[in-house]
Amino acid sequence: MLEPGAVVIVIGAGAAGLAVARAVHEHGFTPLVLEQQADLGGVWQYDSEIDDDPSGRAPQRRIFSSIYDSLHTNLPRDLMAFLDYTFDSAGGGQDDWPRFPHHSCVLQYLQNFAADFGLRQHIRFNCQVEDVSQTETDWIVSVTEQGQSRVYRGAAVAVCNGHYSVPRIPALTAIRQFSGEIIHSHNYRNARSFQGKKVLVWGGAASGADLAREINDVGAEVHWCGHDIAPHRAPKGVILHDDPVLVGEHNSVTCADGSLIEGLDCFVYCTGYQYQFPFLPESLASVEDNWVKGLYEDLIHPELPQLAFIGLPYLIVPFPFFQIQSEWWAGVLAGTWSLPSVSEMQTSIEERVRVLQSRGTAIRNYHRLADEQESYLNRLAEQSGQPPLPDWFSKLAAAAQQARLADPENFRQQPIAYQGPSVVSQRS
Repeated sequence: MLEPGAVVIVIGAGAAGLAVARAVHEHGFTPLVLEQQADLGGVWQYDSEIDDDPSGRAPQRRIFSSIYDSLHTNLPRDLMAFLDYTFDSAGGGQDDWPRFPHHSCVLQYLQNFAADFGLRQHIRFNCQVEDVSQTETDWIVSVTEQGQSRVYRGAAVAVCNGHYSVPRIPALTAIRQFSGEIIHSHNYRNARSFQGKKVLVWGGAASGADLAREINDVGAEVHWCGHDIAPHRAPKGVILHDDPVLVGEHNSVTCADGSLIEGLDCFVYCTGYQYQFPFLPESLASVEDNWVKGLYEDLIHPELPQLAFIGLPYLIVPFPFFQIQSEWWAGVLAGTWSLPSVSEMQTSIEERVRVLQSRGTAIRNYHRLADEQESYLNRLAEQSGQPPLPDWFSKLAAAAQQARLADPENFRQQPIAYQGPSVVSQRS
């Protein structure tokens, strides 16, 4: 339990960091948010610049942003909103925004959130965190701020640095002999450079679907590769394959299904991102194949509750997720509820790993929640005295998922049966 007014350091001013700053402030603490960019918004802060190595393999100058020009959310904004801060004119949005808003609208919503809850005054911008360490009494955070070295001290630290900026590049035999253009989706901004080209897109998640669709509008031929891509998800004219396994002569690629793609001009990785915490020692953040090991409820080390990792799980509804996690942790710091014993938390961690192993889950997917997020969030809410998710939340989440699966190309233009409290049009 921390003293009232104690400084809580928050690393990152994206949606997760803002949710933490609000929660700890409302529990009587002083948030200090350290943000490496010049403004808040995290992953929603668009930058037209890209890495000096577009492939993402060995950049010397890395750009944080991974947003492309045309990006719209794949969740309706009434579902995306913080649970008590609507995505309309009564909260941080506008009533006439599309239900699946452009990334610029999401950034505006977050800027309004920071303004309405008085958070901007607690943010230090252009502040690169270099090292985090612990003493017997507090936490020491060393930074480079405006080109100068500086040290901050706090009673607790929340790590909210995100995991959508450092490209994950799976191994692919002989990829270095590919002489065409190689780019990771992190560095994709629009399809103009793919005009009239033969392109391979690797990755079956949302970015792979979006880029395959956009490039197909201008490219001569698009091959979309991934082991779990349902045929109905592919835009008309896009050719589906299993994962690539080998690059051959003349820019050819052999796939796991035995198919051969010859004469490629471009290779596009849509293979996700890495969890990285370069400012933390391995004793505090041990990462194995994108799994941050040893955390109770994917949030804290049992013996170090003053250090929290907010927003690690994926395939979630992010803003409400961050909000409930943040309230849970702020309650721990304030002593409004008590954690289980260290041994009980360790047992819980071990049991979770056993369950994942019994399912055959790949280690890199240990933070994947998807259909488990509702039970996870309601468990945190019950533990920390928060209300459970409202009834409309699960109904709208299920309906949005069904619409996306039924019509991957046009789901943003289709009406959805359920609605959250935000004012939205039934059509985008």
